[in-house]
Amino acid sequence: MNSPSAQRLARDGLVALVVTAAAAGACATMWWAGTAIASDGSAAVLTTVVALSLGRRTFGTRLEFARSAALLPVIGLLAGAIGWLLLVLPPLGAALFVAGMSVPIWMRRFGPRVAHLGALIALPLTAVLVAPVSPSPGVPAWVTALLVLVAGVVASLWVTVAREVLRLIPAERGRMQQAEVLRAQEAGVPAPRAGRRLPASTRMALQMAAALTAAFLVGWAMFPGHVMWVVLTAFLVCAGNRGRADVVHKSALRVVGALGGTLGALAVIALLPGATGPGVVIAIFVALLVGTWLRPISYAFWAVAVTLVLSLLQELTGMVTLTAETGMLAERLAAIVVGAILGIAASWFLLPVRSTDVLRRRLSDMLLALGAVVAPAQEAAADQDALVAEFRAAVGRVEQLAPANRAARLVRGRRRPLAIDCIEAAAALPAALDLHLADGPAAAAAGASDRLRVAIGRARRSLAAPVDFERTHAALTSLAAVLRGPAAP
Repeated sequence: MNSPSAQRLARDGLVALVVTAAAAGACATMWWAGTAIASDGSAAVLTTVVALSLGRRTFGTRLEFARSAALLPVIGLLAGAIGWLLLVLPPLGAALFVAGMSVPIWMRRFGPRVAHLGALIALPLTAVLVAPVSPSPGVPAWVTALLVLVAGVVASLWVTVAREVLRLIPAERGRMQQAEVLRAQEAGVPAPRAGRRLPASTRMALQMAAALTAAFLVGWAMFPGHVMWVVLTAFLVCAGNRGRADVVHKSALRVVGALGGTLGALAVIALLPGATGPGVVIAIFVALLVGTWLRPISYAFWAVAVTLVLSLLQELTGMVTLTAETGMLAERLAAIVVGAILGIAASWFLLPVRSTDVLRRRLSDMLLALGAVVAPAQEAAADQDALVAEFRAAVGRVEQLAPANRAARLVRGRRRPLAIDCIEAAAALPAALDLHLADGPAAAAAGASDRLRVAIGRARRSLAAPVDFERTHAALTSLAAVLRGPAAP
């Protein structure tokens, strides 16, 4: 249990426990408030989804989180109105939902601050897709609107408590402080200027809009009882697009996870007839805990958890009676497969973002960050610590591309060179840099500095088009050897 992987797994489990506990607290608070005024549980679902999503996000400073928490209730109120329109006037609600999901992606081109604001919009919109908030019989519309507003406040307050608890965990406090340094640096960086091609954010926004529009139309035509599953799958597949290979990989995991989650929901319902008691609520939060904990290992775990939770929520709120629907499993899986296909089609054929281009860009950013760390002018320890943190974050962004490319290696065989070999070579650089920095004066010698600059320059040139993974892999491997120094094994 002392290995780095075991320690990281334990830390992730503790973080997942705190975040899930905050979501459960928010849910209980809104459930009590809703019951007090004879409302249904949709506001509780809204605050649960928002709290869980908000708790998993990183913020640069406490002030940045406070600003987000202040905006979230207002955004939630607007999202609640869109959810209501999805029920009473579906075409208008769908159009506003598509805009609300795609425009924030386009907003990323205006820099990190605007991108962060756009990311907040997706949180409550995802929740209202799962459980649209509508006035209950005998409850005035303004009371329902107030509940939605309060749901955002409650989610923010519980997540505030969770963040302060997480700061008590040494390893997590260090990770949060590292994120604060990076976000503070990013805040002053202007958005990159577009070249001849459309910026990636614009292309991904158009892909999202096309996929969601097609998902609504196909869902209404083919799966009128399961439109949410088609739309949600298309959104999850396109969200965070890291290239076409990533979209296909995520789609496959989404379908596998849907199968596992639906079977799990059926098993829970079979064990807990009626699906209305506290046992089902406990099962929901246990699934969220496990899914949040194991998500860094594989997205499939999160896909299983999401499907299981949504299935149980629909049963719990009376939106769908799983036990009374014959053929529900096959129809739901078909809806999810169709949503995945629509997401893949939009990502592959509408202004595609190539996986190799994403990898080259992230490797280039990583090498620039490494060059800043080892530059002779860097003498202040505080500055160097921040630059090392930025380099490690850049390596982490490269490693995000590993799962899809690792799956591609399984399909293609172990023929070299492949993109995953370059990713694994990049992942070895932080340990090599630690050795370099530990050498102190020896590493700063003129000859060593010259060799390092040459190696970094060679690695950057290897990224020039057309892509040549063999050349890039060799350059990154050579760079790691130079960082380790001649005495390294």
